Amino acid sequence: MIRHIMVKPPKSSEVLMYGDQAKPASRAEIISFDEKGKPIVESGGVAGAGAVRASAPRPKPAPKPAPKPIEQAKPAAALKKPAPVAVKNPASAKEVSQALAVGAVGSMVDQMKAAAHAKGGMLSIQDIDAMQVEFAAKAKDMQAQLESAFVNYADARERMQFDQERDDPFYRLLVKSVSSHFKEQASRKTPSRRMLPGFFIAVDMLLGPDVVSNHQERCRSIIARLREESGDDSFDWDVFYAERDALTVSLDAQVLIAAQFKEYDRRMNWFLTIVNSNLAPIDSTMSEGEQRWELAEPGFRRFMDALLSSLRKVLSSDKGRERLVKRHGQENVAAALQVLKRLVTG
Repeated sequence: MIRHIMVKPPKSSEVLMYGDQAKPASRAEIISFDEKGKPIVESGGVAGAGAVRASAPRPKPAPKPAPKPIEQAKPAAALKKPAPVAVKNPASAKEVSQALAVGAVGSMVDQMKAAAHAKGGMLSIQDIDAMQVEFAAKAKDMQAQLESAFVNYADARERMQFDQERDDPFYRLLVKSVSSHFKEQASRKTPSRRMLPGFFIAVDMLLGPDVVSNHQERCRSIIARLREESGDDSFDWDVFYAERDALTVSLDAQVLIAAQFKEYDRRMNWFLTIVNSNLAPIDSTMSEGEQRWELAEPGFRRFMDALLSSLRKVLSSDKGRERLVKRHGQENVAAALQVLKRLVTG
């Protein structure tokens, strides 16, 4: 029997490969014929099976450069202690907080700048960690400074509770006439600024809230006019004190206050009780005498005589007396004259 060997590519490939290996392998088929001449096909092996292509060895990756040794962080320079906070007005929350924030942040920024400059302009994590240790070491110093600032702020706020009332134009107008009598070395014979909170309370009770409110509005209108005339946002209180309309407001109040002391002894004792029960808080800057100060009769007479000084001057003339009688009535003016005499005689 004659055998013919034919090699032909397969119709399909079941293995997916890439590159040169993706070409389908040739399969060998043995074809023979039987006695009747019918071909007989026998499967053979894979042609070239013994020739296995060796894949090229993969190049070894280049070795990674050895990491540079981490430079040991130098200890940060000592953190500068923040400069004491100098606040012009310790009762201003905005100014206090701003000064503290700027001082603390500025100190840390300066520290970081100095460290970065020493290291060529860059800081590592280790450097920052080292600086954090320094910051923590100085935290107690900053805490003490903050506590001191907050205590001063709280004290100033207490003082402002009555200072704000004085800042009202009508109260400022009244206090102006007696401010020169407040002595640094206070005694029972002289008035003290510590009496102002009680004085404001007494004025409210003597005049009544409606009258006080009316006087406040009159003073504010005068201030608005003066500011408009000057064309300047700043304001000179001395110009306000000397303004004719402001003097009229002050005289109107003086007449009514003086008339309320017609029953002199009873009203004086009442006034002393009101003032001494509402003295301004003790300040660390006060002298020992001022801290123990209370208003007594001699100080009361000096205070009231100064408060009513403009009224005394106007009533000393017939023309002035007539003008006040038209505005406030004969009874109030007569009572005011009686009180002015009693302040002199005691």
